[in-house]
Amino acid sequence: MRLTIERKWYLFALVTAVGFALDLYTKHLAVANLKVGMPVNVIGPFAQFVLVFNKAAIWGLDPRRLVPWFPLNGFFMVFTVVAVVIVLVYYASIKKSDVLMQWGISLVMPGALGNLWDRIVHGATGVVDFVRLGISENVYWAIFNMADAYVTIGVALMVLNFILEGRNQKAKNMPAQSGAATV
Repeated sequence: MRLTIERKWYLFALVTAVGFALDLYTKHLAVANLKVGMPVNVIGPFAQFVLVFNKAAIWGLDPRRLVPWFPLNGFFMVFTVVAVVIVLVYYASIKKSDVLMQWGISLVMPGALGNLWDRIVHGATGVVDFVRLGISENVYWAIFNMADAYVTIGVALMVLNFILEGRNQKAKNMPAQSGAATV
């Protein structure tokens, strides 16, 4: 019996490796070249680099505000490891033809691994975030990193895939409309 690796696994491995490496490299550059909290304009106040260390969850959400003793870093490390296992199992079940879902999951993986790496390596300080987009220095979306961007784009592709699958399934289940009127 010959073991063959499907093309989708090459995509997964390539996107994960390249995405993870880019995430680590850009975080390294941010830490080496930016000062914490000091914005550097890229496109005026609309796009800036500003180094922050995020100890909380995505978009700065922090359950420790409600439960001060909550072990956030440990929780996210365990959560990420469990999520990686679930993603791998789910990815194995995806059809070769389901390209949108393959790309979505392939982008989520380097994002998960990049932020897991930060939680391990920068456990005391937090995840390295450095990209700020907004309409001014005071009105902006969350400060994020490449890993966050990968997860966001990957999840968006997965949601789009589910919507398109739902529409296709609905179209298949609808009875064919004929040109003749029924009495």
